[in-house]
Amino acid sequence: MQVTKSLDYAVRSLTFMGNEPMGMHSMREISEHQHIPVNYLAKIMRKLVKKGLVRSMVGPEGGYSLRKTPGEISLRDIYEAIEGEIRMVDCMDKDTICFLHDTCPQLPVWDRIQISMIKILEETTLQDMLIEKESQGLSEVN
Repeated sequence: MQVTKSLDYAVRSLTFMGNEPMGMHSMREISEHQHIPVNYLAKIMRKLVKKGLVRSMVGPEGGYSLRKTPGEISLRDIYEAIEGEIRMVDCMDKDTICFLHDTCPQLPVWDRIQISMIKILEETTLQDMLIEKESQGLSEVN
């Protein structure tokens, strides 16, 4: 299990923006500070805007800003904006009916892992990431 590059870039971008939550940040600024290709970042920002985590403004003074405070944005919000619904294995999808569902020895284990993962993602906010960064003495998320 590994965090996707898209999710990593999304968290890095939002953490960067969280340093000035009311500020407007250009695509170029985020890209340069977080070492994210602009084209890749554009796709990520569209998803974050669509899910209501970020607002975008066009024009010379435009850019992107957080739509909520860092304390109101959980890692689950970010995960689901980028990756969709959290599920450990495909058979855990609500719309999928696996013929082994009633006898599968794996399902209870994956279910416990998924519940734990969701709990951690829900409890961890962008603000927590900023506090962690400050306690480590980091000036930017790499």
